[in-house]
Amino acid sequence: MARGSGRHGGAAVRRRQVPASTAAASASAAASSPAAFPPFAFAKRLKTRWDALTTWQGYVLTTVVVAGPYAAWVLYLWLRLQSGLLREVVTPTTPRAVLIVGTQSSGTTQMSRRLASLGAEVGHETSDCAWNFARDGTISWIHGVRFMPGNATDETVTRLCADFRRNMGFHPAAFGAPKLGCSYRVAWDACWRAECGVRVAREWGCARRGDCETPFEVSLVQLRHPARTMESLAAKFCQRQDAPPHADFVAVAAALWPEKPLEAWRAATCFDAVGWYAAYYARDMLDARDAGEIDGAYRVEETTPCAVARRAGLTTRRGKTRRACGNGGEAFSAAPGGAGTPKGANARNRGRVRIDIARDVRSPTLRALLGEVARRGGYPEV
Repeated sequence: MARGSGRHGGAAVRRRQVPASTAAASASAAASSPAAFPPFAFAKRLKTRWDALTTWQGYVLTTVVVAGPYAAWVLYLWLRLQSGLLREVVTPTTPRAVLIVGTQSSGTTQMSRRLASLGAEVGHETSDCAWNFARDGTISWIHGVRFMPGNATDETVTRLCADFRRNMGFHPAAFGAPKLGCSYRVAWDACWRAECGVRVAREWGCARRGDCETPFEVSLVQLRHPARTMESLAAKFCQRQDAPPHADFVAVAAALWPEKPLEAWRAATCFDAVGWYAAYYARDMLDARDAGEIDGAYRVEETTPCAVARRAGLTTRRGKTRRACGNGGEAFSAAPGGAGTPKGANARNRGRVRIDIARDVRSPTLRALLGEVARRGGYPEV
């Protein structure tokens, strides 16, 4: 039954007679597959290349999105400031209208913004016209070193240039393009450290010597009530009154005024440290004013940007500034951070820190010095 049956045994025999798969047969089968035909093979290769192309395009797109705006801004600055195609190039030795110096936290940032709104190109913390709009002048605290007494000592240069302290708002590029060819692509390295030494030694006391590289037709000092200045400095550099001041603040202060030893700066309470800083800066700038190196001083609390612009000659230099300060423009340009600003409520402090010099300053010598610079600046009391 089983032997004569073709339903099972015969089928098994027939299956055994099927030849095994060979390499040639596999190749033949592959060749007969749709992907092996030229149109399909071309499509496969095209897809591979498209995938590679889209990956490359993704890299390009990312680069354009990230670097494109920066490249456009650099090109814009080059066209406006360096090319000479759109306006005259301003070099480091080109005379500028005004230099305004004032200690940190005296309202220089707000004043620079107000002057810009009046159409004046006054750089904040920079006089470099190669990469900044500062053709009309500069408002800065570090440019006050040109009015400092004496010459920069080796100790001052070493301490001031030991590192880049971003929160102190000072970099040697503030004075102009690097004379040593340092790269703008890095914030600080050995080249910038050397450039800092060259710049500090060159700028320190240059107004007294009469050899400053960048000339300004008018020099002014912006004053602010010492207690208000101290409050703003404390809001930035003090964790609390009896804590030591910020290390970067101590390093810069000790470099600028070595008459007070580094150990004394470190040992001072934070309120006393910012008080010494504000008092020393005001003292040196007022000394320069009295010596005729600075043309005048104004109190920021009661002086409008238009009044500053007139005093600096900007209203005769810039038609936009002249128009902005006429026809009621004076009311628009109220004193920044001054008139109408409550005690301790300036832009940085916002009322967080309140200082009463008689109560909060521990050093009697410092209290006396603060009272002296306040009186010299025209403030009735401290």
